[in-house]
Amino acid sequence: MSDKAHESRAPASFTEDSGFGLAMAACLRAQRDREPRTWFQRLRGASPLSAEASAVYAHGVGELESAVALAALGADWFIAGSTDSGDTSVGADHVVLGPAGVFAVCSRRHPGAKAVTAGRMILINGRRVAYVRDATILAERLTDSFAALGAPSVQVRPLVTLTGTSELVRGRMKAPVPVLPLQDLAAWLIRHEAVYSRAEIAALVPVAGRLSGWTARPAVTGPSIRLTARFERLRTEVDAARRRYRLWIAVGGAVALAATVTMVAFAIPAIVALFAG
Repeated sequence: MSDKAHESRAPASFTEDSGFGLAMAACLRAQRDREPRTWFQRLRGASPLSAEASAVYAHGVGELESAVALAALGADWFIAGSTDSGDTSVGADHVVLGPAGVFAVCSRRHPGAKAVTAGRMILINGRRVAYVRDATILAERLTDSFAALGAPSVQVRPLVTLTGTSELVRGRMKAPVPVLPLQDLAAWLIRHEAVYSRAEIAALVPVAGRLSGWTARPAVTGPSIRLTARFERLRTEVDAARRRYRLWIAVGGAVALAATVTMVAFAIPAIVALFAG
């Protein structure tokens, strides 16, 4: 597939009005002027990303991962993303409203990392992070916001989701906030007992839509599907290039090791003869 296949621009009304997919759209736009890789560059696993696209690519991956995970909830759930999530390459925040209740979801990306939970503490590769505290504070603020908008009965529950981790180890002390892989979020929410009827959800959705600093996730149709599909194709190409590059590194290391062993094998007799003489 040509690198130029990723040039198409996401509809302006979709990205600008909804706030969703801004990083994915920016990355794809940055690819428009990217010269196609030569056959040799493809062979050695050179990245298909331009310098500008590389700067926002990780952010786009985070958007894609959350879009895929949250889309599994279906039409019975309302989802809003934070318009001030900071560095989306390391995660994003969402409000999720459905039959099981209202949740503040703090999603954090740690590709290849080992995560360990121990009570209120989460360790990422041995480093303590404050995600439980962040999710708790976010839920409390959202509960106050719902009350200010005329829904004082809403109690927002905190959730922490992790994506990309190689392992999630749960300690003996139970975390006060659920901590789970992002890909398990939909199943976790759907299997919970319903606390809201469809009528109650319908009444709360307009309230959630007025939350300051949050933008409702667009329906999974039309522009959203096309945008995520284009970015997924780009991600597939990037992943393939990385695998090929790592293969060349491994082959180069093996060749270097073999050359060293061969050289030592030839040198040992000469060294032995030298000392014997």
